[in-house]
Amino acid sequence: MDIRTVAFILCTLLEITNTHGAALPCGGVLNEPKGEFFSPNYPNSYPNKAHCTWSIQSTGNRIIELSFPFVNVEYVNWDADCSFDAISVYDGPVSDDRLLSRMCGNQTRVFNSTRNELTVVFTSDSTFPYKGFHASYSFVDVPVLPEYPTTEVIRPNPDPKDMKCGGELTEPKGEFFSPNYPKNYPINAKCTWSLKSTGNRIIGLTFPVVNLETDGLKDCRFDSVSVYDGPASGDRLLGRLCGTQNGDFNSTRNELTVVFSSDSSTTFSGFKAEYSFIDVPSLSEYPTPVPTEDPAEMCGSVLEEPKGEFFSPNYPDSYPNKANCTWSIQSTGDRIIELSFPFMQVEYRNWDADCRFDAISVYDGPVSDDRLLHRLCGNQTLSIKSTKNEMTVLFTSDSTFPYKGFHASYSFVDKA
Repeated sequence: MDIRTVAFILCTLLEITNTHGAALPCGGVLNEPKGEFFSPNYPNSYPNKAHCTWSIQSTGNRIIELSFPFVNVEYVNWDADCSFDAISVYDGPVSDDRLLSRMCGNQTRVFNSTRNELTVVFTSDSTFPYKGFHASYSFVDVPVLPEYPTTEVIRPNPDPKDMKCGGELTEPKGEFFSPNYPKNYPINAKCTWSLKSTGNRIIGLTFPVVNLETDGLKDCRFDSVSVYDGPASGDRLLGRLCGTQNGDFNSTRNELTVVFSSDSSTTFSGFKAEYSFIDVPSLSEYPTPVPTEDPAEMCGSVLEEPKGEFFSPNYPDSYPNKANCTWSIQSTGDRIIELSFPFMQVEYRNWDADCRFDAISVYDGPVSDDRLLHRLCGNQTLSIKSTKNEMTVLFTSDSTFPYKGFHASYSFVDKA
């Protein structure tokens, strides 16, 4: 019996004690083709100082698909690293393998391993336990792996100089790709595409396929695609993509710059981008001067219908500066609220993880003093669930750079 097997047997037998002295199972080895697991004590609050490890092991040429239908783990809005309580997912048999993601708050995610083993570690600190999580997994037959992330770096690694990488795009419609697509892009790549329309035409850009290395913290510090609103990378950043994020962008002028960069390690299959030039007789759909109306009179309300939608003020035109809008969503009985954002374009700086300029804040309760579920900016599109029958959404903007805003939809759902 090797040391790894011994370690997992010990983890399976591990029991932790909550504040009432009850023994709680925690961690284990999962080798059935389909199953689910939970934070200790779920659906009640998990204990403090928990440390649980699940090892999911398939056989043969089958990868593992892991999803989290429910997550309710301690989160502080300024803590992008999930340093209090966290669920960490590793692409392999031990926690020294590549981190796919570290989750907290109410993130619901789906992961695919690149091999036949996956490790999930749940930890909590000594304060503020929450309801926890529900995870489900299945083994997936993959005869060929190109549609899934692969950690295989091309050997010998191609030289980016020998590949088509970057360029000037002036046709009214077209597409471009990461170097070597759909095979893995090379390490140390640096590619710049300059999209240039003519006259009063802006540029619409979409990424139908994105498969890049991610750091799990949304910072895109390893490999990334950055989109800038102008002719150079010193212009305003519209968004930065990594992992499997898809994005849609519109310029506010007739030039757009896209920069792709990769580091010196793991590579993936890359991205496909499509663009077109759009006639805009007036730029009213895009950032405009502050409206003369008082933003306080244009936004926020109480929402009590079982299903509905709401928008940033002035949408689909640009929201005003210095907006402060509050939506109170109130269901009845034992129904919680599911909130999603089909579209979002809110001011964002890549170094500002706290969304300190313009932001959408979602609170788990009737007032903004309740627990913060998420603070959003940039082009994030998420689905968020309350844990009670009231939810508060607060939108604020500063005195500069208004964007197109957001479209939100909600529905009341029965509590699981």
